[in-house]
Amino acid sequence: MILSNVSKGFVFLLGLFFLGILVNGIFKLSPATIIDLINDPAFLFSVGFTLKTSIIASLFALLFGVPAGFFLARNKTSFSHILDLLFDIPIVLPPLVVGVLLLSFFNLPLVEKLYSFIFTTSGAAIAQFFIAVPFTIKASKSAFELISPIYERIAMTLGARPIKSFFDTTFKMALPGILSGFVLTWLRCVGEFGATLMVGGGIPGKTENIPVHVYLNIVSGDFEKGLGAGMIAVFLAFFCIVLVNLFVTRRIRQTKHF
Repeated sequence: MILSNVSKGFVFLLGLFFLGILVNGIFKLSPATIIDLINDPAFLFSVGFTLKTSIIASLFALLFGVPAGFFLARNKTSFSHILDLLFDIPIVLPPLVVGVLLLSFFNLPLVEKLYSFIFTTSGAAIAQFFIAVPFTIKASKSAFELISPIYERIAMTLGARPIKSFFDTTFKMALPGILSGFVLTWLRCVGEFGATLMVGGGIPGKTENIPVHVYLNIVSGDFEKGLGAGMIAVFLAFFCIVLVNLFVTRRIRQTKHF
């Protein structure tokens, strides 16, 4: 009982702390700043660039992360444990370090001959992919680990092919967890700064996403404009989280009736 009250108090104080940060940011903004940002071509470009690169990176993360998560969930070998540890590296490393490693890789003569990724949209999307794909892998792995392979075996005994039995049972039940991981991945891509700046270069009008736009305004001395861009990004992310959570909750309810 005491631990429960302590935990409730801690969560309440933590919520107040985050609410205080948001309220402080809101009251430091003027309506004119928001209007100027909405009409600012540079900010609108950063929004479009952020959406484009984050969606591309998130879709590739979904394409590679779900099979990787399934493999790690169903294969408990030394090789899979090593892979699991490798996938943790982008999470614990500073994004700037990941950006430096990617720059070094893209500067290899063989890679440069194929395509120049440095200071390009493709390079920024790849940087976001490497930073965020572990979230898809971890979420998919956790989702698949909770589901016993027995469901697939039962479906196959009833005449279903292995692939169909997988999609009709395991994949459907794991889908809410996979979607949650996809949302986290996308939000991580939207807020990615360090690696995107290193690989993309943060060039205004070319490779400038919202975090880089905020950074460039702050370092140039326009604190209010940078704060305004950051707050708009916060509310955009919050709105997307609410919509996706409603969708995921509905999927979970549908899965329970499966």
